[in-house]
Amino acid sequence: MLLASLTDASTYSHLFVAPHLDDAALSCGGQIARLTAEGIPVLVVTLCAGRPSGAELSPFAQYLHGEWGLGADPIGRRREEDAAALQLLDCDSLHLELLDAPYRVADYGVGNGWRGTVVADDPLVPAVDMLLAQLHAQQPHARLYVPLGVGNHVDHQVVCAAGLRLHMQGADVVWYEDAPYAAKQPESIGQRLAALPTRFTPMIVDITAELPRKLRAIAEYRSQLQELFGAASMVEVMTDYAAAVTGIDGQLGERVWLRER
Repeated sequence: MLLASLTDASTYSHLFVAPHLDDAALSCGGQIARLTAEGIPVLVVTLCAGRPSGAELSPFAQYLHGEWGLGADPIGRRREEDAAALQLLDCDSLHLELLDAPYRVADYGVGNGWRGTVVADDPLVPAVDMLLAQLHAQQPHARLYVPLGVGNHVDHQVVCAAGLRLHMQGADVVWYEDAPYAAKQPESIGQRLAALPTRFTPMIVDITAELPRKLRAIAEYRSQLQELFGAASMVEVMTDYAAAVTGIDGQLGERVWLRER
C-alpha cells in the first residue's frame, strides 16, 4: 500500500529509510521480504522522490533523464517502478517530495559532485533531521534502517549522519550497506566505516530463502538497471554479493551495522 502522507506512518515496527527510489530493495530487499513473510509490518520511506521544478536541469540530471528514457515525467515513472518492486516485497511505501542531489544543489549536478562533500547549506540536511524525528516520535519503539553511505553519494551521506544524530537521542537505528556500491566495490565498505566518527559492529541477516524475491523486486527498476550494473548481470552481481556477505557455502545474506555505544 502506498501511504498518502507521513502522518499515516504510525503502525510499523520496522522503517526502512531510502534516499532514492530503489535503495531499499537493492540494499535491504531480503530483510524486508523476511520480515513481511513473518507478518511483521514494514514501511519503506523514500525521501528524494520529488519532481524538479521547471528550472533548467543540471548536466548530470540531463544525462540521467536521457539514460532512463522515461519520457516527460521520469519521476512519476520511477515511482511506478518503485511501487511495483515494493509490492513484490509485501511492504507499504511512502514517497516524499524532497529533491535528488542533481536537482537540488548546482555543485552536485556537475561531474562527480554527487559523490563529493555535502555542501554546508544543503537543504536536505535539516529536512531529513525533521523527517526522521517525526518518524521516531510517531513510532518510538520502531527500528529505523538508514544507509551507511558506502559509495559516498551525498544524499546517502546526509541520511547516514541524520541517523547518527537520532541514535544519540535514543532511537533504535541501524545502518545498511548501500548496494550496488558495496557489491561492486567491497573495499569501499571499510573505507566508509573508517571515515565515520564512530565505530560499528556488523550483523548478518540470512536471506537465503528471500533472495529470489529480492531479485524479482530489483528487476522492476527497469530504467535503472543499465545505470546501476552496466553490462554486468544484476542477478549475478547481487547473488555473489549475498554469498560474500556470509562467506558460508549455500548461505546468502545482507549486512547491517550497529553503532557501538
